[in-house]
Amino acid sequence: MIDINALKIGYKSGKSVEKVVSENLNMSLPLGHLVLLIGPNGSGKSTLLRTICKMQKPLGGTILIDDVNIDDLNEIDLAKKISVVQSTAPKIDNFTVREVVAFGRYPYSNIFGKLSSSDYEMVDKAIDMVGIEKLAAANFNAISDGEKQKAMIAKSLAQDTPYIIMDEPMAFLDYKSRIELFDLLKMMNRKENKGIVLSTHNLEMALRTADALWIFDGDSKFTNVNSVDTLDNNLFKQLFDEKTAEYLSNLQQKKV
Repeated sequence: MIDINALKIGYKSGKSVEKVVSENLNMSLPLGHLVLLIGPNGSGKSTLLRTICKMQKPLGGTILIDDVNIDDLNEIDLAKKISVVQSTAPKIDNFTVREVVAFGRYPYSNIFGKLSSSDYEMVDKAIDMVGIEKLAAANFNAISDGEKQKAMIAKSLAQDTPYIIMDEPMAFLDYKSRIELFDLLKMMNRKENKGIVLSTHNLEMALRTADALWIFDGDSKFTNVNSVDTLDNNLFKQLFDEKTAEYLSNLQQKKV
């Protein structure tokens, strides 16, 4: 699992000045679990995910991946443990969608960066799973934002890591594609035992699909809900405004 202890996240300005976003964060991501990270914009969700992925240094605390401190993992070893889908797809010129998805296999390539036939089998499998077969030969920059995001999700799947970190990957997806992605992620963490963290504003889907919730309230307060089944009306009222709490409580009752 990914095990996070006493984590302090934020930014350093100069050598000593710190801007703390949140601290004393304790949580874990076991294999086979889907965790939804929710909270208002600016509450710390992206900062937390970047810190877990070693894109940003923690201000304190530890992050262990399968009992190894993340600081002791080099770039290649980390890329074999965690794949990342960010909120917007990067600008990538002069590559087809299939070539972009194939970037996910480079942690496993030889010293010349050459991929094997089995690597390309993984690439084509990922493309098929996300449902973008018809786009495989298209220029990446010529497709829509939603299609680009699907390609980046396929790249993450092709990387075949035990842990997948997704920061608002549904921002440009239509409703049908969002449902399909949630179904895909549930299949991945159940049948292939992936540990997945997904940042999202879609609370309805969160309640219907998540094993656990990590919640930022927008005021540096963090709540770790280890099981969605333990959510109740009192907790909703503590974490959300009255209308949102009532809506979520009704959803939870329907689920039960």
